Amino acid sequence: MTSGPEERRSLQAPIFPIALLDLAENYYASRKLNKSALYQRCKINADQISRAELHISEWQFREILRCCQDIAHPGLPLSVQLAEFIPITLPGGMFGLALFTAKDINHALEVVIDFAHTVMPAYHFEGLNVGNQYHVILKPAIDFGDTQYLLDEAVSGYILNLRHFTHFSDPAIQVHLTHEPLGDTSAYENHFQAKYLFSKKSIRIIFEKHHLTQLLHTRNQATFNEVYCNLKGAATSPSELTTSCKVRKSLQLRLADGLSTSICQIAEQMNISERTLARRLHQEDSSFAEIKQQVSFNYAKLLLENTEYPICKIAKICGYNNDSNFSRAFKSASGQTPKQFRSNQ
Repeated sequence: MTSGPEERRSLQAPIFPIALLDLAENYYASRKLNKSALYQRCKINADQISRAELHISEWQFREILRCCQDIAHPGLPLSVQLAEFIPITLPGGMFGLALFTAKDINHALEVVIDFAHTVMPAYHFEGLNVGNQYHVILKPAIDFGDTQYLLDEAVSGYILNLRHFTHFSDPAIQVHLTHEPLGDTSAYENHFQAKYLFSKKSIRIIFEKHHLTQLLHTRNQATFNEVYCNLKGAATSPSELTTSCKVRKSLQLRLADGLSTSICQIAEQMNISERTLARRLHQEDSSFAEIKQQVSFNYAKLLLENTEYPICKIAKICGYNNDSNFSRAFKSASGQTPKQFRSNQ
């Protein structure tokens, strides 16, 4: 049989864990429906059914979501219905294990930001400190068409599974979604124990800072350390071992924490001299100033897109002495002033 163009394109697309097929199979079983219809429509092969093959394609995943939409109970949001069949370890065993063996919510969210894309490549995951809050921002990396809103809800809901392993104190976690509700808002809030806000500018989950220190009942430092190392090793490419990448990562973390981003601080953190750091960067055709400028620019964009901070505050956070220097540097890099960039979002 000749595959259609949509299926052929999926061969070049990101792959998704086979555990997502488990979700659909369990949902079909709960509806007392024959799974063979699911397999036929989504072109699930024998190796995938037996789990000899451990991935599904982007095209197959999209069709799985459509199948679930077609058999959903009316009234109740489908993401709420599916949540019953999504264990904390789905998708990606090591990723889920790292989440619930983390010491606290802060460490669990670090796992989300650093590794969620490895099991859910449909999104870029970013973390942002905003005053007394911490925002987990989901940026779609793939257009899932008519299933996009369902996927937005399901992935946000998956992160909220952390509620099963701690007791979140008030105020409730907030979930921002860009679409209108696909059912009664109270159904989302009652099930996920969070405040849901729709028709917002971006997809995000907002934690209060005091939520981050809450311990997980299932924490296990030895298991977490082992699984985290495995995740890090699997996700690390050779380019991420370069001095440039290490400097970039360090600058990103220090900016987010409001710490100094001077070369002496970075060199000290890496346990080398400033001169050695500069030489290693030069060998990689890079420089500290170039990396710092790019990191500051990217962080400024993130703040302009996702906060209402005045531009003078963003300039200070990103290490600029005054608004004018910041505006000139930003316009040089983007062709727009910070004010123009923000108004175009």
